[in-house]
Amino acid sequence: MRKIGIVHPGQMGAVVAATAKNSGHEVYWASEGRSTETRQRAAGAGLRDAGTMAELCEECEAMVSVCPPEFAEGMAQEIVDLGFRGLYIDANAISPQRARRMRQSMAANGVRFVDGCIIGQAATSRGETWIYLSGAQAADAAGCFTAGPLEAEVLEGEAGQASALKMCYSAHAKGMAALRAAVLAAADQLGVLGDLDRQWARSGPPFARAVESIQITAPKAWRFVAEMQEIVETFESVGMPGDFHRAAGEIYRRLAPFKGTPKPELGEALRRLRLDVPAELVPHRGE
Repeated sequence: MRKIGIVHPGQMGAVVAATAKNSGHEVYWASEGRSTETRQRAAGAGLRDAGTMAELCEECEAMVSVCPPEFAEGMAQEIVDLGFRGLYIDANAISPQRARRMRQSMAANGVRFVDGCIIGQAATSRGETWIYLSGAQAADAAGCFTAGPLEAEVLEGEAGQASALKMCYSAHAKGMAALRAAVLAAADQLGVLGDLDRQWARSGPPFARAVESIQITAPKAWRFVAEMQEIVETFESVGMPGDFHRAAGEIYRRLAPFKGTPKPELGEALRRLRLDVPAELVPHRGE
């Protein structure tokens, strides 16, 4: 049994915590500065409250980071600065280059770094969502997640392989969702939305699926802005053009105001895609 700390137990972090608990470990979090919603989620998941991040680092021998990608490196540095020297699992949507930089930095400070990624939704049962792990300590880290609902899988190779898989998977899934949103918005502005619906019924993807894609994605779009930039950097590092996902990031930036809302009506989502998003609606560090 290990004492495992979960950094920022949002919806996915709570699933990570549940998997670690189901696997026989004691799971902790730090409530200092967190929202009422996050406190309620942590309490519902049965997490033990260490109070502060400093106390969490002192109490736990393993830490799992699940936060927006733009804060991943800063969070890792904070953990190091607080004196943590155990097993650190970064499960964020970051580029493989960033993962390798973090490994080098943390290794220099005596931390055993594992590169991870989560593919799938916030699952409640096994066989729906996977946590992939790579690096020298990946097999050890997999022992934190043996009982579900997350399925743990170790990838061969160095740290960065899990992040590379996440970038390629998200490049397709979230890139396609952004493309559909842009196509519908353009068709609406050009006055051929109904015509596109009719033609797609004959020889293309179901119109309803494209609409549902926007409605499902819009409340989560704020989380995908920085992730698209991570994909841009990943693609450009291997000679692939990054402009498509740079544009996808802009699509998600325009949908960011739907954060925390129910599925929007199609007309409202298309209207928002025509508008610029104020800077203050850029994602926050966590809940």
